Amino acid sequence: MGLKRNTVQWALFGAATGVGVILAGACQAATAANPVAGQQVHFENGYWSGVPQLGPDGKVRQCVMVASRPRAGANGPVDTALSIDIGRGAGFGFAIMDDGLPTEDILDDEAEIVLDGHAYPADGFTVTAHDFAFHPGDAAGALAALAKTRTLQLRSAGGRIDTGPITVNLPAEVLAWLQQCGKQFAIPIDAPSDPNAPPLPAPKPPSPVIGNNEPTPAGPPGIEDKQKIARWDASELRDNNGKVIVCFIRQHYGVPAQQGQPGRMIGAFLIVSRAKGLTMMLKDSVLNLPGNEAVASTLAIDDKPFAGFEAHVLGNDEIGIFPQHGAALAAALGDGVTLNFKSKVEGMEFSIPSGVVPWLRACGNRWNIPFEPAQPGSN
Repeated sequence: MGLKRNTVQWALFGAATGVGVILAGACQAATAANPVAGQQVHFENGYWSGVPQLGPDGKVRQCVMVASRPRAGANGPVDTALSIDIGRGAGFGFAIMDDGLPTEDILDDEAEIVLDGHAYPADGFTVTAHDFAFHPGDAAGALAALAKTRTLQLRSAGGRIDTGPITVNLPAEVLAWLQQCGKQFAIPIDAPSDPNAPPLPAPKPPSPVIGNNEPTPAGPPGIEDKQKIARWDASELRDNNGKVIVCFIRQHYGVPAQQGQPGRMIGAFLIVSRAKGLTMMLKDSVLNLPGNEAVASTLAIDDKPFAGFEAHVLGNDEIGIFPQHGAALAAALGDGVTLNFKSKVEGMEFSIPSGVVPWLRACGNRWNIPFEPAQPGSN
């Protein structure tokens, strides 16, 4: 079973309470040249404050620099806490915290960190409610560029976030303190170093609005362009005009032969489409079912029954799961669960690891494909 993201969110970036304490105590903190575990520092020029934050084990989990900075919002400027971090959960990155940020779990592998107009592909992800972080694929390059950066912009179409240009006003002594803190407490900048932290995918540039529209032997355009999300294969499928119409993520499991039973290949697929919203498909190589029949079945998610769905045969070895409400299924799946499907023709249990549903949500946000299906007559 995949480890749930919220069980290790304290290790990723400054949680809401930690950032709030740093900001609230900034006026009382003394300036320090060298980082001291658990001790706040305050830098007058630029109004930055920082602390080497301690984890539950009493060791430094991350070095956090934070300042109040306005960002762009739908109805004008929004006061936000901007932090620059080097942590064991994600390495080097940025985070923003305010009440206008998404509360649902999101994992956007096509986010961007823009430093003085130069965009760095990044992962954007939810830390806690109203707390969103960005980790660049080129951590060393972004950290080096930060020394000369005047404006920072954080963009995540998957999170529906665009901060607009933020004036950083980062004095050299502040950046030097952050870098020294990371080195002093041996925290790598380029990847998670906490063994309990969920893995982050390799970020990539945002997908083009119009892409390849040529079908492949494997299926629709885009199906062979796979991104690894928690060891699952994620793809954006396109129509004949090259527009993304389906967010598609899947995993195959091999089951060896045992006790006279043949070996099996099991597949689990999560699909978000404009016509049907969020659905699932299960594939088992030993099945040989008649087409399009209903399948009486039960579904349990982390041992809790999920009743609001129907199941139908899609192919001779495929069963589709169609929830009454895709949003309800997404909520039940959460961010890392064990799923158990049972029927007279099939029994299957497998894990959906942390990051899978958050990636689907980000992909749906990018292309305006909701978890709930389109209403009849809608475009």
